[in-house]
Amino acid sequence: MVGLQYLSGDISGGNARCIAMLQAFQDVIKDYTVPPEKTLVRDLTTKISSYVSFLIECRPLSISMGNAIRFLKSRISQLPRTQSESESKTSLQSDIERFIYEKIILADKMIVEHAVTKIRDGDVLLTYGSSSAVEMILLHAHKLGKQFRVVVVDSRPSHRGKLLLHSLLGEGLSCTYTHINAVSYIMHEVTRVFLGASSVLSNGTVYSGVGTACVAMVAHAFHVPVIVCCEAFKFHERVQLDSICSNELGDPDVISKVSGRQDVNHLDAWANTENLQLLNLIYDATPSDYVSMIVTDYGMIPPTSVPVIVREYNREHVWI
Repeated sequence: MVGLQYLSGDISGGNARCIAMLQAFQDVIKDYTVPPEKTLVRDLTTKISSYVSFLIECRPLSISMGNAIRFLKSRISQLPRTQSESESKTSLQSDIERFIYEKIILADKMIVEHAVTKIRDGDVLLTYGSSSAVEMILLHAHKLGKQFRVVVVDSRPSHRGKLLLHSLLGEGLSCTYTHINAVSYIMHEVTRVFLGASSVLSNGTVYSGVGTACVAMVAHAFHVPVIVCCEAFKFHERVQLDSICSNELGDPDVISKVSGRQDVNHLDAWANTENLQLLNLIYDATPSDYVSMIVTDYGMIPPTSVPVIVREYNREHVWI
């Protein structure tokens, strides 16, 4: 079921995908029984690997999902051999529950507490797409009584910014909605930019939804601070300089159509057109030069300090 939801896009966003996967593994562990003449550690690890392969066939894993899987496999390998099957299963389910709470739910609360201090009365805050962390920051600042306006920048084909816009308007926030082609026009009004991230790499590069780099670069040109919000469990020791060497390809048919315009059908038979390919990238890489600050559950840091977080996190969690 989770794999089908990944494929259809019902589950989207780094945190939502990671939580759904871990909850699915909780159900797997609950229903698991050790086969005769096999050990739980080896057999369950093999089973988990096969399920991960199925998920990858549906959609490539995010970096956060990969880190969560390594955490689970590490916990399985550390199970005492003398522990009973029921005790081991209970222990693993508890570990997963604690991971979700501490690394995602509690981490987001810490990020909100840190980031909300950067919002002042009269601010015009710009965000791109839809980030659960950024949404919580904006809603919390509004509940504190801070007076500000939000500019939601969106883009084809997913238009995920509409989800954020609907949530903010439902809570009474003052919002402006625009597409990414108008970001340079609206940026002169903006005082701060808040962006979410799928991952932050060791060299400070922010790996996030395609279009994020464009927004950050325009903000940098207008001397507007860019604040990236990302949980520490999404940090990765990998170094990446561009978005070509590692990325995810979306459905090319999605970008060949214009929603609500049946008359715009020039690319309907694009697959039969020689020498034509459609490229629908899911992520892009934002260089650290365009990021002013990264807000994590460890605190607020400059992009140059990312390796410190990676090192300390690795020391605390040897499974990363």
